[in-house]
Amino acid sequence: MNRRGRRSGSLPLCCTILLLAGRAVPARAAEQPVAIFHAFDQAFVDVEGFVCELAAQGYSHIQVAPAQKSNPSEEWWARYQPIDYSVIEGKGSEADLRSLVTKAHSCGVKVVADVVFNHMADVPEFHDLDFPGIDHTNFHPGCGIDYADGNRTSELDCWLGTLPDLDQSKPAVQAAQEAHLRKLLDLGIDGFRFDAAKHMPADALQRYLDFIRDQTGGAAWSYLEVIEDGDTKASDYTSVAPVTDFVLYASMKAAFEFGGDLRSLRVPTAADDPRSVTFGRVHDNIRELNPQAINPYADRTDALLATTYVLAREAGTPLVLNWDNHDFAPIRAGVKFRQIVRQRGASGGFVKENVLAVVESPTLLVMERGNEGFYVVNKAAERFDVPALDLTLTDLEGCYRELRNDFDVAIERRGDKKFVTRWGTWSRGGMAVEGRDALYFIREPWSQCQLR
Repeated sequence: MNRRGRRSGSLPLCCTILLLAGRAVPARAAEQPVAIFHAFDQAFVDVEGFVCELAAQGYSHIQVAPAQKSNPSEEWWARYQPIDYSVIEGKGSEADLRSLVTKAHSCGVKVVADVVFNHMADVPEFHDLDFPGIDHTNFHPGCGIDYADGNRTSELDCWLGTLPDLDQSKPAVQAAQEAHLRKLLDLGIDGFRFDAAKHMPADALQRYLDFIRDQTGGAAWSYLEVIEDGDTKASDYTSVAPVTDFVLYASMKAAFEFGGDLRSLRVPTAADDPRSVTFGRVHDNIRELNPQAINPYADRTDALLATTYVLAREAGTPLVLNWDNHDFAPIRAGVKFRQIVRQRGASGGFVKENVLAVVESPTLLVMERGNEGFYVVNKAAERFDVPALDLTLTDLEGCYRELRNDFDVAIERRGDKKFVTRWGTWSRGGMAVEGRDALYFIREPWSQCQLR
C-alpha cells in the first residue's frame, strides 16, 4: 500500500511450554519461507484451484489478500481499507478461506494473510468514525504526515490521506485486532504480513507478534511492510520481525535499469537482516496500479530480471507477484532453483552466495551458490557469447544442468585452472546467454554430462 497519501479513487525456546486451546504446545521456530507467491487481489476460490501447482513449482508459502470486510469498491486498494475485523468478506467468505488453507496444507504450502491494522476505511457511512467494535474514541485526530521532518510522530499518529488512523494503545482496538488474528489462526493461517507497519509503533507490533507466538507456539512466520522515507529506516523495525527490503529494491533498480551496472551487486546494499522480504515488484511500485507508485521501473522486464536475482540469492525471503510468476518463465525456474538449493543446504551441501568477478561486464552477472549451482543474468538486449570462461577462483566444478532449457554445462580442471569445457554440447565451451534472460544451473552427477 502506498504510504505517501490518498489512493486513486478513494486512495488516500524450543522447550518452553505454552497453553493453546486448552492443550500444551511446545514453542518452535517458524520456518523461513523458500519463496512466497503473492496472490495479489485474487479470490480465495481461484487461488485454491492452482495452489498445488505452486507447490510443485517450489513455493513454500502463498500470501493472500486482506480477508476482513472492507471498503465495498471493486478496486484493489479497497481491500486495504477495513470496515469490520469480525467479518471475512471481499475476496471470499470464511468458508472459502478455510477451504483454500486446507487445500494448500494438503500439498505442503503455508498461507500468509495480509492484515491491515494501522487504519480503517474512508467511506461515507463511517464518517462519524463509529465502526463495528471500534468507535470514534479509538482514532488519532486527523493530521497530515510529514515524511522528512526529522521525527516519526506524524508517521505514527497522523492519517494516511483520508484514511482514519487507529490508536493502537486503545483496548478496543487491541481486542478487535487480536480477535481477527485468532479467527485467521483458527482457519489455519500460518503467518501474517502487517500492512503499513512503519505507521504503527514497534511495541504495538511486538504485542501482536507475541500474541501470535502464544497462539501458535512460535510456528507462524510473519513480516512487516516497511517503506523507508526521510524519517523511517528498516532498522527501526528489524528487531521486531523481518521487513520488506526496499533498500535492496533501490539497489537492484539502479543496477538493472538502462545504464545501470550489475557489478554494483557484487556487494549489494540491503536491509541488515537475512530474513528480509525481497522482491523485484510489489503492488506499491507499479505505476499501472497506482499513480503514486514508489520508485517504479520504467521497463517491466528490468523488474522481472531483478526478481530472478532475488530468487538466486542465499539471503532474503523472495516475494513474487502473481502476474510476474505467470508471465516470465525464468522466474518459475528460479523458484525451483531456490527450493533445490535450500534442500541441499539442509542436507549438508555448500550453497553460500557469491557474485563472481569472472566476467567484467555491466550487463552480465554470475552468482555461484557454493558448488551446488549457479545463476547467470544478462540484462542487455544483445546475446552475450564468449568462447572461453576461466572459473579457477570459484567453487564450481563438475556437471550442471540448466533448469528451464535442460542443457548441460561442464566445468573441468585443466592443469591448475578450471574452465567451462561444455556449454550445451561438447563442441563448445565458454558461455552464451540470450539477451534479457536469466539461467539457473544445478549440480548433477558427472555421468549426466558424459551421457548426453
